[in-house]
Amino acid sequence: MAMDVVHDTQKGYRTILHCMSRPGTIENVSEIADKVTVSIECLSATFVTSLTLLDREVSFSVVGGDTKKMEELFVAYTMATSASLKTADYVFITKQASKEQIISVFQNVKTGTLINPQQSATIILETEYLSNSGNLLLTGPGIEDTEEVSIANNEYWLEARNNVNSEYPLGVDMILLDEFAHVMCLPRTTVTKIREV
Repeated sequence: MAMDVVHDTQKGYRTILHCMSRPGTIENVSEIADKVTVSIECLSATFVTSLTLLDREVSFSVVGGDTKKMEELFVAYTMATSASLKTADYVFITKQASKEQIISVFQNVKTGTLINPQQSATIILETEYLSNSGNLLLTGPGIEDTEEVSIANNEYWLEARNNVNSEYPLGVDMILLDEFAHVMCLPRTTVTKIREV
C-alpha cells in the first residue's frame, strides 16, 4: 500500500505533537513508515518526518551519510530549501554521523533570540533504539514526576544538548527516531540527567 501523503503526514504530525507535549513518551509510526517505497539514505521514519515537517516555507540541513542524495530527495518531495547548518530550520542527523559531527550540530545550530526564541532549529536525530527503561531521567513540563528512558548513544550528544539549552528560552527541540520507527521528543524545556547507580 502506498502512502496517502495528506492523511499519513497528518497522522505523523499528530504523533510528533503528542510526543513533544509529553517528553519521554514513545510512539510508533511503523504503520506509515512501512508504506515508504522510494529508495532512501535514511530511516523510513525519518523520511516520513521530513514529509510531515518540511514545505516550501522552511529550510533544512542533513548531517552524516550521503547527504546529497537525502537533500535532493527532501527537496523533490517537500519543496523545502536545503540550507547551511547555521541557518536551517530543521537539521536531520543520520545514524552515519560521527560524534564530532553531532557535537558540531549543537555548537552551530540556530537557537533563536530572546525576542524570537521560536526562530530556532529543530534537530531530528536517528538512533539505534529508544526505550522507556534506562539510566536517563527526564523532568520538566509535560512530565508528571520523572520519565525514565534509554536512548542509544546519548553519550555522544547529551552534554552538548544540555549546554545549548542552558539559557532558556533559547535552545533547540529534538525529535528522536529509531530503527523500529519509534518516535520520542525532547523539547528544550526537558531536563535530562544520568541516573546515578
